[in-house]
Amino acid sequence: MLLRSITLQNFGLYAGRQVIELTPQSRDKKPRPIVLIGGKNGAGKTSLLDGVRLALYGKLAVGQRVSQVEYENYLRSRIHTPPHGEGAPTEATIVLDFDFAESGEIQRYEVTRSWAVRGQSVVEALEVTKNGSEITAVPREEWHHFLQDLLPFGVSQLFFFDGEKIKDIADDTEDDEHLAGAIRTLLGIEMVGRLRTDLGLYIARHERASASTASSRLDQVVRDSERLAREIREATEALADLQASHDGQKRNADKAKQRFVATGGDIALNRSKLQAEREGIREQRDSLLQTFREGSASLWPLACAPKLLGKVLATLPDVENGNLRVATQRMLDAFEAWQASAAPAVRKRWTDKHREEIREVFQQTLGKSSDTVTANHLVANVPQARERMEAALTREAPAATAFAKRFTHLEGRVTEIDSALARVDETTSDYLFDELRAAEQACGATQSQIDAMRELVKDLHYRQTLLERERKHILDEQSEITKADRQVDMAARAAKSLSLYESALVTQKTRALERAFVACFNRLARKEDLVRGVRIDDHTFQATLIDAHGVEVPKKLLSAGEKQVYAIAMLWALAKTSGRSLPVIIDTPLARLDSDHRATLIERYFPEVSHQVIVLSTDTEIDEGVVEALHPFVSHSYLLDYLPTERRTLVLSGYFGGLHEDVRKRHALQQA
Repeated sequence: MLLRSITLQNFGLYAGRQVIELTPQSRDKKPRPIVLIGGKNGAGKTSLLDGVRLALYGKLAVGQRVSQVEYENYLRSRIHTPPHGEGAPTEATIVLDFDFAESGEIQRYEVTRSWAVRGQSVVEALEVTKNGSEITAVPREEWHHFLQDLLPFGVSQLFFFDGEKIKDIADDTEDDEHLAGAIRTLLGIEMVGRLRTDLGLYIARHERASASTASSRLDQVVRDSERLAREIREATEALADLQASHDGQKRNADKAKQRFVATGGDIALNRSKLQAEREGIREQRDSLLQTFREGSASLWPLACAPKLLGKVLATLPDVENGNLRVATQRMLDAFEAWQASAAPAVRKRWTDKHREEIREVFQQTLGKSSDTVTANHLVANVPQARERMEAALTREAPAATAFAKRFTHLEGRVTEIDSALARVDETTSDYLFDELRAAEQACGATQSQIDAMRELVKDLHYRQTLLERERKHILDEQSEITKADRQVDMAARAAKSLSLYESALVTQKTRALERAFVACFNRLARKEDLVRGVRIDDHTFQATLIDAHGVEVPKKLLSAGEKQVYAIAMLWALAKTSGRSLPVIIDTPLARLDSDHRATLIERYFPEVSHQVIVLSTDTEIDEGVVEALHPFVSHSYLLDYLPTERRTLVLSGYFGGLHEDVRKRHALQQA
């Protein structure tokens, strides 16, 4: 299989119609299998992988137990939404163009999956063409089954995967549940099991009367199993409906809470607390006012005019030395300058009478003879005056400033509290509080139903597992019974042969997988002698690692990076063992690897894992150094450029750091 291109139209962040060419190009007759697609987190890398899966598998790509309502909601959510919702499209399309080998011949397929919002529902359409013509050999209503037969969904997960798939296998240290599921998918043993069941039913209906008990037991087990399957399906759908209902109730509860808060409801609940805080602030304010009175009675008034005070200090030496005329003139000049530059509020406190009186004092002093005027006319004790003025500047000024800041803060907080209390509408708040409580109670009740339904589904699955064990036990018993009837005998032998075939198939495939895994793991691991073998159980499919000395290595003892390598090597080995030549799409593969493991993966995994490797990565996972190392194997690259103001992603040629501005502008012009 070879992916040629994918076209996204109004899908997720991809506004308009955008085409990504995926066919690897050779250079100098050397294959270059890697198509590198870069993008920041949230730029649409995972959406691209989702688009491939959605085009091929539709509802199955979202989940095996997704209800139709959930699927329609998912499709609706994947239609591009522009900023502010203006001119929002109501439909989206994904087109996947690929080659597929059938009986040694290359066939070209084009799958087009589109959907449109029609009122409360979403209408989906699927078109499949082969070599340019619509497929007629398969009825249109069976096209989705045809695509799944072409590339089974389970098999695709071994080739199209993201960091979460790697994490699931890496972190599955106890029962290897995710690995077992991947191996069962690879082996295709479900079909063999169904065939054995059909043969068992045939034998049960045609065997001798002596075996009628086993027949009735098997019939009953099959009926019970079918009934449980229906109950599981119904319970799963009911669970999906409950979850959808719960989501709606949760949104209603959130809106009710917003309305409750908007009317001051949260403040009403804390009214007494706010009132107590306001009373405490008033007590603090009264204490501060007492401090203010004491400061005002001492040196704080002087601290309010630091520049004038500094100039007065500068005149004191003249006063001390008897140069009163000079000192007085300086003080008068300083006073006049201060009056001219003082703030309006300060000047307002000085009346014309105040200014006239102080000027008279200065003029009288200037008019007297320096022989008859002493320092005591102006300053009784110069050293003491200097000490008080210096104290006003160094000690009292910071104290006054701190008082002002603290008092302003307390006044502001009182204003905030009064404003908040004034917003409270108690009548409306009580009504909205009842509405909020009812919405939250409804949400809680539905959550309880969801929990109960989940327990029911879990119990049904457990009972189905018990029935499956009993079915296999009866089939094994029947295979050992000698059949008198020739047809029944042939069916019994066929059932036994199928059992042997299933066992042999599992053994053969698991041994092949073991060999492939050891080769892949040692190809990728930094410690080349860490694993010399692996033992995979034929029944549980649990994997046990073995070191060079034949000692088992518990997977939980591996480092985080080694667990990641283990998961990637296992996926690689599964792909090899499948015998299918399929492209590999891997999303954010290097997030949890250290530098050594990253280097090994870049050097040995990406160039070798497939004939077509599509790597979706951030610039931190695959930076300029990694791009340089991958250059001989990269066919071409794209950059998913997210535009926050437009809430859309552009697909541009090139990678981080290698994108020219003219390319970006040209692409933007084409989009416009």
